[in-house]
Amino acid sequence: MCGAFVYVYVGGVRYQVVGSGIERAGIGELIASRPELGSRYNIRPTQDVITVISEEGRPVARPMRWGLIPSWAKPEKLPRNTFNARDDRLASSGMWRGPFSRSRGVVPSNGFFEWKKTDGSKQPMFISPKNGEVLQFAAVYDSWINENGETVESCAIVTTGANDFISSIHDRMPAILDEETVALWLDPATTSSDSLQPILMPASNDLLKSVPVSTRVNSFKNDDPGLVQEVAEDVSADTVGQLGLFD
Repeated sequence: MCGAFVYVYVGGVRYQVVGSGIERAGIGELIASRPELGSRYNIRPTQDVITVISEEGRPVARPMRWGLIPSWAKPEKLPRNTFNARDDRLASSGMWRGPFSRSRGVVPSNGFFEWKKTDGSKQPMFISPKNGEVLQFAAVYDSWINENGETVESCAIVTTGANDFISSIHDRMPAILDEETVALWLDPATTSSDSLQPILMPASNDLLKSVPVSTRVNSFKNDDPGLVQEVAEDVSADTVGQLGLFD
């Protein structure tokens, strides 16, 4: 799991959706209207994130709150810690069962942070794809109407067990999809957990790399390219402000 992730827009992202071929999801257009979503190095829960969903048979990029609010939630008692959805609870939990069957999306990311325990301290690590491509996190989402009658769309990133590479840092990781599994995940006609559960597997060990980074990432107030720059591993790393979230 990780407490934050990175997304920097560098061009259109394409997704293959069953029955529609390859189309643009409109991420560029969304960022044109919401420029603050385009270059972010320390994305945290409750902030808006770009989420690609299937709408009328084509992929569409939407801004969504990171931290799912279920449609049935009461305004005076909103659930907490709903930014991650464990893959082994999607089909059984009342929180996740509905979104898992009817409303699934993909959150693009250039990498995520995890905190490695070292001699009683925690060293932040930036984990990113070796080939530099954009990762595609499986997500579920829902729509909720607040007390003012406004619709709030929100999402949770799905997590799965860690692969051998990540297990030295943490026991869980985001469920990362490839082009083939993205198509199945976004397909609204697919609702059976028997079809969906098998694609939520740990990523291959050769997909990712990790480097130690500055403890500046521990504070949500910091958001700049320096947060993903490799530094010497600090065995006395400060844990103030650190969140462990991809549980």
